[in-house]
Amino acid sequence: MKSIAIIISHVVNDAVTHGFVPAAKALNMHTVLITDHKLDHLNLAINDKSFHPDQIIECDVFNPLDIIDTIIKNGFSPNIIFSNSDHLQTSTAIAAQFFKLPAKSWEVCLKAKNKQLTRETLDEKDLPNIKSWLIQSDQNLPVSLLFPLVAKPREGVASMDVQLCNDEKELNKYCQQFWQKQPNTPILLEEYIQGPLITLETLSDGQTIIPIGGFDVQLSKPPYFIETSASWNGPLSEKHQDACLQQLTEFGIGLGVCHSEFILTKTGPVLVEINYRSIGDGREFLLNNLAPYSWFETILQLHQGWKIDKPLAISGSAEVHYIIAEHSGIITGNTKSNKFQLDGIITQCQVLCRAGKTLTISHSNKDYLARISVASPTGKPLQLPLQQAINACDLVSEQEVLA
Repeated sequence: MKSIAIIISHVVNDAVTHGFVPAAKALNMHTVLITDHKLDHLNLAINDKSFHPDQIIECDVFNPLDIIDTIIKNGFSPNIIFSNSDHLQTSTAIAAQFFKLPAKSWEVCLKAKNKQLTRETLDEKDLPNIKSWLIQSDQNLPVSLLFPLVAKPREGVASMDVQLCNDEKELNKYCQQFWQKQPNTPILLEEYIQGPLITLETLSDGQTIIPIGGFDVQLSKPPYFIETSASWNGPLSEKHQDACLQQLTEFGIGLGVCHSEFILTKTGPVLVEINYRSIGDGREFLLNNLAPYSWFETILQLHQGWKIDKPLAISGSAEVHYIIAEHSGIITGNTKSNKFQLDGIITQCQVLCRAGKTLTISHSNKDYLARISVASPTGKPLQLPLQQAINACDLVSEQEVLA
């Protein structure tokens, strides 16, 4: 009888559909996708031959009790319970613990996801931190605010609804617009610190945590914080890797994969946020291209109880660049997704917003039109092939002309 892998997912996501589900199948596991968007996943399975889980089951994935009940009702004896969703780490950890499988600490998952709890945990553990304030829609602004500051949803993801506010007028405008969309969602205000952004990627078997490497990241100009490009194992992420790892370890990060972001200050790295899952925005596939092992299969094996017994750090060179819409409009261009290898360099262009679609600017990674990556496991220079790939992408957003 095959081992059973339960993969818990929310909306359709490339990392799951083209990363972790195929990885579970490659490990010869009976692969069950549990989701609250069953129809969307069924439609993808019909139209995309590379996505073929053995079963797709509907469930309230935000409720760990419903996940547990769904697994029991279907008669599964799972060997892995895993999710790569920011939102579902806590419920997944509780379900995995119930079935006595390798599991993350659900308390750490919650503290990592909830940015207010993240800041409070950093203070409790005397780790580098910044000032922060939580505000609700029915409250007045705190009198102790220090401008400029960064406003963001308490449990937001990526760069969605993250904005620099230079004064109270800008903050009030941000709050008004945000609460029109999400009336009861708390907003976290954070002290604005300037400095380069770096990431740290880790893997852990629950006992040993291994730094895999990190990205030096370039951001758009404030007031928004959209990642525009990134370099694998750049000089800054390499220099500060040990300090970042120490902070994560003291925070409590352990089993599985974790993607964390830090701002470099004069006194060292300060944690921006912890994403207790694999890095996204296509960079998980970039790491899979670079690594001498399967990125996705290795992560699943850690959740199956595999102990780290070999080096996992990823060397080589890699660059990623995002083609970003400059304004709302209809997408035009002829570029198609493609991937090829030449002279040991893997070049990949993934179209994220197809021609003919109307895009509304959100000042986040939802504005990406295409993702271009180049990778060399042997560390070859990449600027020329990267620029050639960027030049070959003709996707743009054409602003509509109103009569």
